Amino acid sequence: MTNRHFTLEQYAGALRQAGGNRAAAAAILDCPVSTIHNIVRSHPELKALCAPRRPAGPPERYRPDQVAEALRRAGGNRRQAARLLGCWKQTVEGYIRRYSEVKAALDACPPRLKSPEQIADALRQAGGHRDHAAQLLGVTRGTLARYIKRYPDVQELCAALDQARRKGPPPLVPRTYARRYSPEQVTEALRLAAGIKAEAARKLGCTRATVDAYIKRYPQVREEWIETRETLVDDAQSKLYAAVERQEWRAIRFVLLTLGKDRGFTLRPTPAPQTSAADCERCRAQFQADLCRVYGDEEKEEEGPSCTKPRHGVE
Repeated sequence: MTNRHFTLEQYAGALRQAGGNRAAAAAILDCPVSTIHNIVRSHPELKALCAPRRPAGPPERYRPDQVAEALRRAGGNRRQAARLLGCWKQTVEGYIRRYSEVKAALDACPPRLKSPEQIADALRQAGGHRDHAAQLLGVTRGTLARYIKRYPDVQELCAALDQARRKGPPPLVPRTYARRYSPEQVTEALRLAAGIKAEAARKLGCTRATVDAYIKRYPQVREEWIETRETLVDDAQSKLYAAVERQEWRAIRFVLLTLGKDRGFTLRPTPAPQTSAADCERCRAQFQADLCRVYGDEEKEEEGPSCTKPRHGVE
């Protein structure tokens, strides 16, 4: 950059050529931007040629109708609307303060706060249990605690329910599970996956444990899973039969080794049953008794006391 001095007309011409942008005017004149700022500050007539500065407020990244639509989709939740827009919650609040149409869209949303009657009804149904009441209301336990602090009537009801619960046995509160998929959806996924749980979970976008839980919980899902697996086995058996018909030796060998095992087609011969020592002694004693019965006294004298069979009429 040069340190040349320019006339007032040259500064004005540069500002007109740059459309009021001081940085562009400094680039045209090949001088620092601070020089343009000092000249504009010293000569008020040049301020009319400069571009107006951006007023204080949120950045004009989104149109007001976009913010209003995000608030309608989020049901008046500013944090959720900010997630939909991809900005901060403070940005949405700035648009609400600045634009009347965004404020009107927020006012038109249904109230998100629960009434004291709704909270009291949920607490009575849950028997005073905070977790179950929060599930009935569709909020977290922390949100329910803030509601209870806000309404004095609900606080008195909670105290009465807690006292009644301490006196009597605790009521059985059924635990509810958030069901993300219907049994029909899981059944259709298992049918398309040919009964393979991992493939069905991949189609549903969940884990294999979720598919296992649906199979255990719903009989219709379990029956469909069993039927699909049996159909898969039948199809495989028909393909094996077709391979045997084509005289493929691998298929023939597999059938003989599995289905024809009872006919002796096996690579592992059946081992002979092992005889224990007690069985050997029993057989030996039976053999000696047979010898005594057949050969009489001579065999008994030779064998000695091993033959203990008495003579007829002699004790």
